[in-house]
Amino acid sequence: MATTDVDNDTGTDQGQDPGAERRPGVRQSASEAYEAARQRTSALYGSARERAMTAYESTREGASQAGRRAADGIDANPFAAVIGGLAIGAAVAALLPRTRQENRALGPLGSRINETAREAAIAAREAGRDKLGELGLDREGIRQRLNDFTTNAGDALKSSAGAAADRVKTRKS
Repeated sequence: MATTDVDNDTGTDQGQDPGAERRPGVRQSASEAYEAARQRTSALYGSARERAMTAYESTREGASQAGRRAADGIDANPFAAVIGGLAIGAAVAALLPRTRQENRALGPLGSRINETAREAAIAAREAGRDKLGELGLDREGIRQRLNDFTTNAGDALKSSAGAAADRVKTRKS
């Protein structure tokens, strides 16, 4: 049998590791903390993934609706679509720099075409702004609609809260 030195103050063997008794509890605590962190991370990941998928679906649906509205608008007024396409083409052409070959081939006619395209682009932009203004889709119109919406939503919330409170009161009676 081996002899051990006993510490007279603590009554423990001096050859033993003093933290040996605490290790299982520390391991258990670390394991529990790890598992809790893993579960929280998993839950956060799932929540973030769900929000991302919802945002993706919403964006996809919005793009689909915009495409349908554009197609309906073109079907309803194809002439305006052609004019709009020409205006956009003219605006893009006005933004692109002219080449030397264009200058040689067109000369002064090219300058007139460029100036006319620039004026058409400006007119198209102003007409678009005017139409958006008529529809109430300018900055002030949108601000007013948002204000009306929040006011109406607040009124609806107050009304439903009042109805719920009344219902609770009549239940208690």
